[in-house]
Amino acid sequence: MMTALLIAMLTGITIWFLVVQRLKTKPWAEHGVIVGSQEGLTSSAPRVGLWVFLGVVTSLFLVFVGAYIMRKDHGHGGGMHAWVPVDDPDVLWLNTAVLVLASVAMQIARNAIARGAVAKAKPTFAMGGLLTVLFLAGQVWAWRQLSATGLYTAETPAYAFFILLTAVHGLHLVGGLFVLARTALRMRELDPGNAVALARADMSIGLCTTYWHFLLVVWIGLFWLLMTT
Repeated sequence: MMTALLIAMLTGITIWFLVVQRLKTKPWAEHGVIVGSQEGLTSSAPRVGLWVFLGVVTSLFLVFVGAYIMRKDHGHGGGMHAWVPVDDPDVLWLNTAVLVLASVAMQIARNAIARGAVAKAKPTFAMGGLLTVLFLAGQVWAWRQLSATGLYTAETPAYAFFILLTAVHGLHLVGGLFVLARTALRMRELDPGNAVALARADMSIGLCTTYWHFLLVVWIGLFWLLMTT
């Protein structure tokens, strides 16, 4: 388990290094933007901000995973409660499939808006949001299933970590849904002939899609951790 913790730490350092390198390249200058152009700067700022945010979120989850591994390895020494593995609900497999479909729908919408196919992008983008809501509902159902067994309490370490990891991941998706909803509302009045509006929609959907892909990868990692421990 110490090896897994070391790998997690090295992964975090690598991601942080890539984020720093991304900032050093000054992406707002990559497209030949004239110096002093406020439009060029603001159009790139969200991308830079997202990469920084993803670096922070990655570090947060790595801290939680490290604490999970160390607590599990510690067993029940030092007067702490014994580590009792959680019998993970089967609905987690279905939830994972739903989140994969949500990520796929977001990617389809991203590809469609890049081609200017607004009519196709709108429903698939909305579908990504609906599937995400379904995933979150499935996670709540998993909590209820575990609680209904009567085998776990807040003092059960593995159960407490299960709730913590899934809840923190879910909260990040909820935050993403607010951004998704705002983007979807703007898309309702999107004029395919307006190049500026289309470019902004392309950027917004692209950022949402990147965020969804990231949270999908995070969830797959958490799901593997929970299922194997």
